[in-house]
Amino acid sequence: MTVGAAVNGVLGSALMPRPLRLAGYRLFGAQVRTGNIFPGLRVYGAMRNLEIGRRTFLNAECYLEPVAPIRIGEACQFGPQVMVVTSHHPTLADGTVSRVSEGRAVEIGDRVWVGARAQILPGVRIAADVVIAAGAVVTRDCPVPGVYAGVPARLVREKTVAT
Repeated sequence: MTVGAAVNGVLGSALMPRPLRLAGYRLFGAQVRTGNIFPGLRVYGAMRNLEIGRRTFLNAECYLEPVAPIRIGEACQFGPQVMVVTSHHPTLADGTVSRVSEGRAVEIGDRVWVGARAQILPGVRIAADVVIAAGAVVTRDCPVPGVYAGVPARLVREKTVAT
């Protein structure tokens, strides 16, 4: 059995109890500090490149590609089918796209909410206290706390601080 089959087929199964799922992710090298990972998580890349903080929740059928490091902070909430991708195919000097991918790390701060089917693309950094709307495609950094929506995602409302 390959690591991918064990991680995605066995640990990602709805039949796998959460404590065993967490132990399995750790056994394969991921730095996972939460048991709140629903069934169907697909991980394609090096488990050692995956870090998920305490009290973070990943809903059903999320897709993570830790070819380069993915760091997800504490107390984050991911809706169903959220996708985080780290592999990128650069454009070569002659204008063609390289067949060889390169990894670009993704960093997601604490208390980030990511709506269903949102996509976070390679090299993106998301600040703490950001909300990514459902279906948004995040192509560049989200440095200001607030709500980001659209394709490509853009800041539509800054977070207000209550006084």
